[in-house]
Amino acid sequence: MKESSQNRYSVLIVSSSEQFNMAAKKVLPEKKFDTIEIRKSASQARRELLMRDYDVVLINAPLQDGMGTDFVMDIVEKSSAGVIFAVPNEIYGNVNDHFIEYGVLTVPKPVKKDELERMIKLLTAMNDRLRKTQKKLRVLTEKMDELKVMSRAKLMLVEKGMTEAEAHEYILREAMNRGLTKKQVAQNIIDD
Repeated sequence: MKESSQNRYSVLIVSSSEQFNMAAKKVLPEKKFDTIEIRKSASQARRELLMRDYDVVLINAPLQDGMGTDFVMDIVEKSSAGVIFAVPNEIYGNVNDHFIEYGVLTVPKPVKKDELERMIKLLTAMNDRLRKTQKKLRVLTEKMDELKVMSRAKLMLVEKGMTEAEAHEYILREAMNRGLTKKQVAQNIIDD
């Protein structure tokens, strides 16, 4: 399958461990990730997330300013980023049980390279599906907007004595003759 610029991802690594950061960067395929940012604390990462959206947020707990569980919930509530949460093995079961219902992928430490690779592949695949769904939604929303404007314009033309079919034909003909979209012609009718 051909890689396109649309299938490029961004990742925010939140970890105070240089060893973890280096290992995580090695797992991320360069041709898939065009933005890889690292922050050492939840507060730094929160500021970063205010400036831009990320596709994946990889968190290595504990952070400099706490375990990071509140930060994980902030991400879940405020963004569509996929979250991988690496936690100490002793608390993995409890944390995983809590976060699984929110779609957070929890992994026990030490993190195995192949497990992290699988999780990243899963999140990028889910992100692809989300992007396709969002694109379909945008197209449908635009179509609905066009239909609303067209219907309103046709109604106005019908009130001036045209039949619905004549009004529809008029809008199509005007769009073709003037090099405009049907929606633009319809909007012009409403505005006039």
